[in-house]
Amino acid sequence: MESTGIFIAGGGAAGIMAALAASKKCGDIIVAEKMPQPGRKILATGNGRCNYTNYYQSEECYRGNDSKFAWDALQKFGCKETVELFKSYGIMPYEKDGYIYPLSGQALSVRNILERQLRNTAADIHTDEKVIKAQVRLNKKTGKQDGFIIETDKNRYYASRLIIATGGKAGAAHGSDGSGYKIAKSLGHTVIHPLPALTSCILNEKYLKEWAGARTKGTVKAYKRNGRLLCKDSGELQFVASGISGIPVFQVSRYISSELYKGSRPYLIIDIMPAYSTEEIIKELKRRRADPANSSTGDIFEGIINNRLAQALLKKCGIAAKSRASGITDSGIVKIAGTIKEWHLVPKATGGFDKAQVTCGGVKTSEINPGTMESKLCRGLYFAGEITDIDGICGGYNLQWAWTSGYIAGSSAANSFH
Repeated sequence: MESTGIFIAGGGAAGIMAALAASKKCGDIIVAEKMPQPGRKILATGNGRCNYTNYYQSEECYRGNDSKFAWDALQKFGCKETVELFKSYGIMPYEKDGYIYPLSGQALSVRNILERQLRNTAADIHTDEKVIKAQVRLNKKTGKQDGFIIETDKNRYYASRLIIATGGKAGAAHGSDGSGYKIAKSLGHTVIHPLPALTSCILNEKYLKEWAGARTKGTVKAYKRNGRLLCKDSGELQFVASGISGIPVFQVSRYISSELYKGSRPYLIIDIMPAYSTEEIIKELKRRRADPANSSTGDIFEGIINNRLAQALLKKCGIAAKSRASGITDSGIVKIAGTIKEWHLVPKATGGFDKAQVTCGGVKTSEINPGTMESKLCRGLYFAGEITDIDGICGGYNLQWAWTSGYIAGSSAANSFH
């Protein structure tokens, strides 16, 4: 059995940061990563450009049963500290609307630099090695806790401290398979059921074929079955053959996932012309109806609504696209305008973990100390990254949570020896 001071289960963004932080005071570290190389999931962030943090930070950017947990941790190591640390590694920042990317514009450069920094420490990096289970070791003489026994698919280890940074369930292709939840449970922790977040919403509407491929600026609101607003966001909506996507939909999807898991029936309301009031739209449609140049119903939407979306809109309202524009009744125009402003959608599911960018749910944060990321239930056990019940909105917040929690967990584990 191999022994080490700190064993880090998972070599993703959080695990790498934990090792880098711990290595400042501890030279006895093992990192076990199931993939062929550490930090694989970093390559998929920011559409390959790696939006690694965001200058705009607030508690609302982090979600979970207790978002204040993340905010408390961020006061210790946040965006400013991340940017400065990365600059010291050679990752120069490029900022656009608060979003921070590497100047190279390549996620690959971030991953490569972090891996080189990691391999330049005394940490022993084990790739293609998956952690299977972990248990507390008891001192035979005192009967008290004395570190951990960790089993992988290749070896057994003894470690004084254990950091679990195995990620969530989103993006299995990059190594996230949810295996860390089982380990956390075995060590006494509660795991809030993991669900897909930052993903699309799957619909069962008759007009999906018509709107597939359309995009428009709009707003989306997610509601509970009883009509209580859960979340809202604005931006580019993307209409696909399976339902609706785009960043605004991603932002509300965690709430839809949660409600559906509870057996409830949440719904969405989208506004595809948010810059105009219902009255303004009615007036404009009536003007277009009277214009002899607009012969068919479909013609009256030219220049204001994407053609594909207009076809879906008419089908939703029960109006034939090829019927005469002059034949649309006033009540028909009111119905169209009302749908434009409040298009009601009922998701039957959200995109699965293979499509989701992140996981909502995870290890209950009330069982973790936000100042150290150490377990309140098991001395010497730490958590970092997506395995915790924290998920950020789009914009670099999930990576910031990885850097924050990883840095705190690694530093705290190393400091605990002194």
